[in-house]
Amino acid sequence: MKNYFSKAILLALIIIFPISLAASDRKAESIHFKSARKTVLNVSVDGQEVKVDWYVDNYVKYPNRPQDQLINIFIPENATKDSPIIFYVNNGGWIANSYPDRTLVDGTDYNGTYDRVGVALKEGYVIVSYGCRSRADEPVSGLYLGHSPATMTDTKAAIRYLRHNRKAIPAGDVEKIFITGTSGGGALSTVIAASGNSPDYFPSLYEIGAAGVELGKDGTYSSKPGYGDNVFGVIGYCPITDLGHACAAYEWLYGDTRRIMYITGEMNYPTVNEKSVMFASAALADDYVEYIDSLGLTDEEGNPLTSSNFKNYISRLMLEEISKTLEERGQEQMLKDIEKKNRRGTRVNNGWLVFNEDGSCNYDIDKHLYYVAKYTTLKPAPAFSNKGLFVTHMNEDSLFGSADIPYCPFNEYSWNNDKEINGVGMDETALSWDEYMETEEGRELALQIKMTSAIDYLLEGTCDIAPHWYVRHGMDDRDTSFAVEALLFNAVRKNPKVSSPNVGFAWLMPHSGDYDVPEAYSWVQGLLKEMTE
Repeated sequence: MKNYFSKAILLALIIIFPISLAASDRKAESIHFKSARKTVLNVSVDGQEVKVDWYVDNYVKYPNRPQDQLINIFIPENATKDSPIIFYVNNGGWIANSYPDRTLVDGTDYNGTYDRVGVALKEGYVIVSYGCRSRADEPVSGLYLGHSPATMTDTKAAIRYLRHNRKAIPAGDVEKIFITGTSGGGALSTVIAASGNSPDYFPSLYEIGAAGVELGKDGTYSSKPGYGDNVFGVIGYCPITDLGHACAAYEWLYGDTRRIMYITGEMNYPTVNEKSVMFASAALADDYVEYIDSLGLTDEEGNPLTSSNFKNYISRLMLEEISKTLEERGQEQMLKDIEKKNRRGTRVNNGWLVFNEDGSCNYDIDKHLYYVAKYTTLKPAPAFSNKGLFVTHMNEDSLFGSADIPYCPFNEYSWNNDKEINGVGMDETALSWDEYMETEEGRELALQIKMTSAIDYLLEGTCDIAPHWYVRHGMDDRDTSFAVEALLFNAVRKNPKVSSPNVGFAWLMPHSGDYDVPEAYSWVQGLLKEMTE
């Protein structure tokens, strides 16, 4: 399969979905902070009272979903103009992006060590949360306006609002924004961190009236100085990113495990044709081989990375975490950790991690993959794009497509095998994936896919990439492929614009986030301290 997504930069000025209403025909909302609604909250941290000023405002002039396109700014009484801004995204499965009006709750006592809100309040950080369009939105005037890049566009618009009002907002340094989220929110956070001020998003930003984006007489878009959507740092957990290749990555890594479980009868998909799953798995795995080999990757020492040794690279990253955990927790506690996991399910320690008498250990990635899959059933293949197939499963298909259709398959296998009547897929267009990607609509889809991937922007390296990255993916997390995360970690570590690449796998963690608040926010505090020295 050709890597069309790498060509998407050529399409940076394409508007992904048609404008529902001309800006001049819509009611313009104020995005000046003076119009924000203020409420005083009385909360506490570890029993100590903290007064918080809570501001709510529109962050775009022409919202498509005004009930969601709102921003919260929480300013604790100990915040200053130099305080960093912790920017929370509200996104699970690329779905849950409705306006969160309960980020801080009046009268609540927060933990100042283990709760991210509590730590932020204790340190005097400004907290920001917001709502935005998502793929789960109901159509507006018959148009699906939540497709990519809407979620990213709205997030960038909220950041631009902060810079637009930097003088009026009482506290918070808009050049020290840390964006954070989990799962789809982890992906969204990393995309924003990687794509700062990318012109790919300018047309959609202009369409909703985001601060600082202009349309010139020559038909080109630009951003005014001082209005960027770049961020200072990111705290991302288990990011579901690189969606264009995520189905292939899943089968490339888990395909052998899936075959073993198919033979032994352990796959257990009662509503899915398992033979079809196995056929899809083999086809998708081959696609990932082609993709990885096309990237020209190297490891941190400059050695080539290809499909033949990329699994070994993943093992190296896993061993980094195992070595760190061994130093912090010790062999005895790690064995207890594994045993505790075993008691929660039916799986046993199959020897994926063996400690030797001399204190060293042996790690077997294939046994590890089986260990993970034994506890949490693997997603059917294709794992992320299956809306029009034989699979009834969580998918991200509704993140893509034109404004007049509810979803679009976003990889070759899913497109060519789509069976649902929807106006897309080879069954209705009579075009194979390769043929479709050469059309104008296909090129627009390629750009949509690119705009959901941090990896694409990191490898491209032309944007204002966040200099500080803290990303974790659990060693017990099967919600996406370890290969996707390893590729992300490699791209972060090797990017010259990233000065703090704190990325890696997390010891036995499942699909979750904010499980290491002391460590993550200590990292933030360390960065801030370095800036003042």
